[in-house]
Amino acid sequence: MGNASPESIRAFLSDLAIGQPRAFSHADLKIYTPDLSKSIKIKSDQFGDVYKGQFRDGKYITVKVLTVDVVEDIFMSEVKILSNASHRNLVKLYGYCFEHDMKAVVYEYMENGSFDKLLYQNPHKIEWVKFYNIATETAKGLAYLHEGCDNQIIHYDIKVGNVLLDSKFSPKIADFGISKLIEKDRSHITLTKTRGTPGYAAPEMWKERSRVTCKCDVYSFGMMLFEVLRMRINKEEGQDWFPPQVWDKFNKGQLDNIIEGCGIKEKYREKARILSKVALWCSQFVPEDRPSMSNVVKMLEMQIPVNDPTDPLLVSISQSASTTTHQ
Repeated sequence: MGNASPESIRAFLSDLAIGQPRAFSHADLKIYTPDLSKSIKIKSDQFGDVYKGQFRDGKYITVKVLTVDVVEDIFMSEVKILSNASHRNLVKLYGYCFEHDMKAVVYEYMENGSFDKLLYQNPHKIEWVKFYNIATETAKGLAYLHEGCDNQIIHYDIKVGNVLLDSKFSPKIADFGISKLIEKDRSHITLTKTRGTPGYAAPEMWKERSRVTCKCDVYSFGMMLFEVLRMRINKEEGQDWFPPQVWDKFNKGQLDNIIEGCGIKEKYREKARILSKVALWCSQFVPEDRPSMSNVVKMLEMQIPVNDPTDPLLVSISQSASTTTHQ
């Protein structure tokens, strides 16, 4: 995609089926988001600025205006993936703008913003089980990307900041700008450059030319689960990284101590134990030792038991130790 030309992108857009995302003009976006400089900016990142807008019928929308230097990769990835994937736990793409002076994608507005704001800022005003349920629903969206599409989709940047919440606090995975499709006859992708967010990215994503599968998303989801457990980021200034602390307590038979220290009520302790063990399995160093996302969903919904995990920091483990947990 990095070598895509404006002509190839336009050819791709012209091939989109009827009923797929709509092509908006720059003039349309000026109506939906009058004077972008004065519109409500939701966030900014290295890929562009995100604004709140409104269709003529009153429906609120989100408009992501892309920066020029990343437009080819980000634009093609967002439109291609969200045009070919549909799930209640994925953000819905309404359309796009591809003109000389405006490259943007338009998708549904999520009233309660990103999960990180809810989780980090006022966690104890909301029952912890709500966070558990948000994590479980997010896992269903990831399972769909990995196993429910015609082609497997690797998100590459799963984190609480890329999970958005609607008016009912139902989560939807967003930000597919660095995602990749894997055709069914392929089992992996060879990275041409490092991807993901530090603190979430799997070990195999740390270097170029490594072979990467959808298990990198499983690792990132595990890092997200540790944050759900703690209701804070995994590494704060002056503090040790949280995941090894969870393993240390689990290994010593003291997992309840760390759960209690996270402020989780007694009535939610069993789910907290399950979430902790699932997080440890997801964060295994070796990709093959991590569970599939469909099994993660089953474990979080207590449809299958969660075996005791092994040390996630080990470079290799016995496959027999996790037979019933994995694919």
